[in-house]
Amino acid sequence: MTTVYKDTIIKSLQDLGIKQGDTVIVHSSFKSMGFVDGGAETVISAFLDVIGEEGTLVFPTLVQKDFENAYKTWHMDKPSDVGYLTEYFRKREGSLRSDQATHSVAACGKYAAYLTETHGHTHKRFGDMGDTPFSADSPWQKMYEMDAKTVLLGVDERKITFRHLAEYMYIEECLDSISHLPEKRQEMEDGLEHFCHQPGAWPHVYAVRVFNEMKKEGIVIPQTTCGDATVTAISSKFLVDYIMNMFRSGNREAIGGPEAGAKFIEWENELKRIRNENKL
Repeated sequence: MTTVYKDTIIKSLQDLGIKQGDTVIVHSSFKSMGFVDGGAETVISAFLDVIGEEGTLVFPTLVQKDFENAYKTWHMDKPSDVGYLTEYFRKREGSLRSDQATHSVAACGKYAAYLTETHGHTHKRFGDMGDTPFSADSPWQKMYEMDAKTVLLGVDERKITFRHLAEYMYIEECLDSISHLPEKRQEMEDGLEHFCHQPGAWPHVYAVRVFNEMKKEGIVIPQTTCGDATVTAISSKFLVDYIMNMFRSGNREAIGGPEAGAKFIEWENELKRIRNENKL
């Protein structure tokens, strides 16, 4: 097993273009790195050294166990279900957590309070996992607007949560396009998948397919190694905008599964029919 030191982690992050002042969200597998000298604190402190006092470090602290009851059982001290580093960071002194049942984040640094102070408290968005996780006041929206860098530490693109923000944003865009037809808008919303998997259409994004599309276009995503782990970094804004452009252009390669894809295309066709009928 490879032994990983703080200097090794720092160099890997710098090789990826992470720099002072960056906002960084980390999806991680601690054990993938090998033996880390100093444990989890070494990883956290390495990130903080690279981004400096002007930077902000974020980890997802998602709830995945008993997901259907997440909103009923939520409390601010509920453990994170997405890895050892996320739970360590959540409990670490100085970390702040957003108050949302399924897709909370923990953050420390310059913009930690800003990122976590609201999460679904104001502008909610309809979505298949509830109307608060990817609301317009959520940390995910704020990180998108700040162009946070997403770092995949020992995990692949399937772990990127920003794909859900793109889904929510696109559905909001679709529904808003017929907002002055409230009855039709409600009909279209009723045809979407609801929380706890009530049957309906939804543009479930498979990030692997998105990354494959990028490769076809010759888009290079920075990647290096850290110990035994592969480490990748990508701009959150670039990723979300790329998925949104796929949706808007009619490219449905991002949507996973033929059944899900067909159901969503049928939903979109009905939306187009309504728009055409009303000359929108």
